[in-house]
Amino acid sequence: MTDSTRSSQHSVIRGVARTGLTVVLVLALVLGALSAIFGLASLIPGIGSLSSFAARFAPTVAPLVALAGLIVLVVGIVAVRRGRRPTGTVATVLGGVGAVANTAVIVVLIGAVVSAGGSVNLLTATFGLSAIDGATPDRQEIYDTTGSGDDLSVSIYEPEGVSGFAPTIMYVHGGGWIAGEANGSSSELRELADRGYLVVSVEYELATPDNATWQKAPSQVACAASWIHTHASELGADMGRLAFWGESSGSNMAANTAGAAAHGDAESSCGGKVPAPAAVIADYPAFDVTGLYENAPVGPGAGVGTRVFAISYTGGTPKKYPERYEAVNSTTHLNSSAPPMLMMTAMRDDVIAPADQLAWADAARSRGADVQTVRIPLANHAYTQKSKNSLGSQGHLSIAEAYLSERFR
Repeated sequence: MTDSTRSSQHSVIRGVARTGLTVVLVLALVLGALSAIFGLASLIPGIGSLSSFAARFAPTVAPLVALAGLIVLVVGIVAVRRGRRPTGTVATVLGGVGAVANTAVIVVLIGAVVSAGGSVNLLTATFGLSAIDGATPDRQEIYDTTGSGDDLSVSIYEPEGVSGFAPTIMYVHGGGWIAGEANGSSSELRELADRGYLVVSVEYELATPDNATWQKAPSQVACAASWIHTHASELGADMGRLAFWGESSGSNMAANTAGAAAHGDAESSCGGKVPAPAAVIADYPAFDVTGLYENAPVGPGAGVGTRVFAISYTGGTPKKYPERYEAVNSTTHLNSSAPPMLMMTAMRDDVIAPADQLAWADAARSRGADVQTVRIPLANHAYTQKSKNSLGSQGHLSIAEAYLSERFR
C-alpha cells in the first residue's frame, strides 16, 4: 500500500470521525436543551403551559431526563477535549443544567415521599417503568345494572400469599365522572394484590350531557360496597380492614360513600348494608365540586374542561342546582363519625386547585373529621397514572400502604 493510499484512507477515517462527532454533538445539543428546559420548567412554576406539562410528567420521567442530561454533559466534555470547544461548551452547560435540575426534582419528590412514610426505589423508577394498565383482574363479577339495563361489574384482584381473610380495598377510578374505567390503573391494583390486599375496582355509570349521574353513580359505588359486604366470606374480605380508595372524581364518591355509611344513611342502588370503611385514601380529590366549577386554575385540562365535569355530573351550574352541588360536595358528608382519611394533593394541580383541596381538609377537620394531608411537590393532576413504577406511582402507593398498615393493626 502506497503512502498516498494510506494518507487517503486516514483522511477518510478522520472525515467520518469528524462527521460522526458533529452528528453526536447536534443530537447532544438538542437533548441537552430539552433536558435543561424540562428540568427548569419542573422547578419553576411560572412558565405557563410548559411548567404545567413538566409537572404532569416530572414524577414519571425526571430520572430518565436527568440521566440524559448527564450523558450530554459527558459528550460535551469529550467534545471540548477534542477541540470542539464552542459547541462542546454549550453541550456541557446544557447537559449540566439538565442533570442538576432534574436531579433536584428527584430529590424533592423522594424527600416528600419519605417524609410522608413512603419509599422509592430509584433504580426501578429509572429503568423499570411499565404500562399503568398492563395487568388484568383475576375475575369480574356483575354487581348491579343501570336504569337502562346495562350491567355494572367489579374487577377483583386476589391477594398473593394470603391465607384467610385479607385487608380489602374498594377502588373508585377518576375521570371527571365522564371518563375512565375500572381497570385503567390495573398494574397498580395488581401490585397491591401482590402485597396482600384484596382489591375490588368498581365500574359505575358515566355522566353525559343528557345523563347527569350525581345520584346514580354514588349509589352504584355504595351498592358495590354493599356487594363486597354481602360476599365477604367467598371473597375472603376482612371487613374490619376495609378501605375505600379513590382518585380525582373517584375520591369524591369514595369519601361521600364512606361518610354516609358511617352516618348510617348511605343510599345504595341495590339496597343492602353499606359498610363504613376503616380508612379512606384520596388522591388529588375533587371534593369541592362547586370549586371545580368556579375556581379552576388556568392550565391544560382546567377552566372550561373542569366546568364540563361539574355540569355533566350535576346537570347544570351551581346557580341552577345549588342543592345538587351541596349534595355532592364532600364536606356535606363529613363529621366526627367519618372514617379517617389520607389525602394526597399534587401541589401543581391545574385541574383541581390545591388551595381548594387543602381548604376542604381544614373544613373537614373543623367538623371533627380525622384528615391527614400529604403535599406532593412539583406534581400535577393524575401524576400517578402515567406509568407504573414511576416516582409518582411508587410514592403514592407506598405512602398509602404505610397509612393503611397503621390503621389496620
